[in-house]
Amino acid sequence: MIKVLILLCLLALGLALGPQLAGNKGYVLIAFNDYTIEMSVTSAIFFLFILFCALVFSLWLLRIIWLSITRSGNWWGRQRRRSAQSHTQQGLMAMMKGDYQHAEKLVSKAAQHSELPALNYLTAAEAAANQGQQSKRDAYLEKASQLGDSDEAVLLTQARLQLQQGDHQAALGSLQQLPQSTIDNASAKRLLLQIYPELAMWQQYLDILPSAHKLHLIDSEQLNAERKRSYQALFDALATHDGADKVADYWNRMPRKQKKDALIAATATRALIKAGDSSGAYQLIGSLLTSSADSLLFEVASELELEDPYPLIQQLAKLEKRCGDYPPLLLTLAKLYLEQQQLSEAENVLSRCLEAEPSAKAYQLMAEVKHQQADPEQAVEFYRKALA
Repeated sequence: MIKVLILLCLLALGLALGPQLAGNKGYVLIAFNDYTIEMSVTSAIFFLFILFCALVFSLWLLRIIWLSITRSGNWWGRQRRRSAQSHTQQGLMAMMKGDYQHAEKLVSKAAQHSELPALNYLTAAEAAANQGQQSKRDAYLEKASQLGDSDEAVLLTQARLQLQQGDHQAALGSLQQLPQSTIDNASAKRLLLQIYPELAMWQQYLDILPSAHKLHLIDSEQLNAERKRSYQALFDALATHDGADKVADYWNRMPRKQKKDALIAATATRALIKAGDSSGAYQLIGSLLTSSADSLLFEVASELELEDPYPLIQQLAKLEKRCGDYPPLLLTLAKLYLEQQQLSEAENVLSRCLEAEPSAKAYQLMAEVKHQQADPEQAVEFYRKALA
């Protein structure tokens, strides 16, 4: 528009000055080296006007050519992106169908022109892994990592694929390269829940169980089961490889809240019994028996092999007066009486236990009492009831 206005202004100026210049044409001389150009002022103005028009036309022609080239390039680019999108979608569908070879070919081919090339390379890596081609898997992961904006996705995918191949140590190494904020996410936690038990990293496993439960990766029943398994494995490992002192040291360093947990206390007590330190085990569980009438604690107490069980018997007898006919307590007390050959006391306690809650364990202990009392008929009868 500006160029047109300038052109119109020049035309108007020419119309205004033309008549005046017609009577006095003037003189223009242009000389360079041995060449000279002579013309009137009117001819010079007309020549400059022609040059200006040629310049405007040339610029207009160049713009048209440039726009044509650009539009052609954009069209080809759109075509390539459209084709890449189509190949990517077909590749993902092939992945869903389990056609990993075809999926790898499609998504890797489309990666260069894809809007999300990292997604293509990660999908190709998974397809290659499912075909057992580890070198191609690693090559695709390397290409994805070079994109720079997908490091976390690459490491998570790499860890998941390594885990599928059973390489737990390598998978853990991949996850450890992630920032803590990503490790705290559900996707990483889900992988760690599989890795830590396989590598016997029980303390780390115990540390992530509460957060995994909060993220709804495991339910309450699984949480309790895994805590029991983990503490049992942890304390067993300490008892087997390091002895009772390490078990006691670990227990002493635990938070007070965890020490009041019957499940943890029972597991630590069993580990000390396994390490041959029943005396230390009784010290660990003794205070809890007074404050917590948990059946698991009574069960573990019956496994203690004490040189002098009298303090434990006295403690349980006091609890019996307070708790009444509580079957787990009565069973433990009866077992201790039987071991000390206090048969009448054992029979009395077991009779009350059978009245409160008949069980195979109670019938079996009563059969052993009758056997030691030289009453084989009654012993056989109680053994039958225990088997029934």
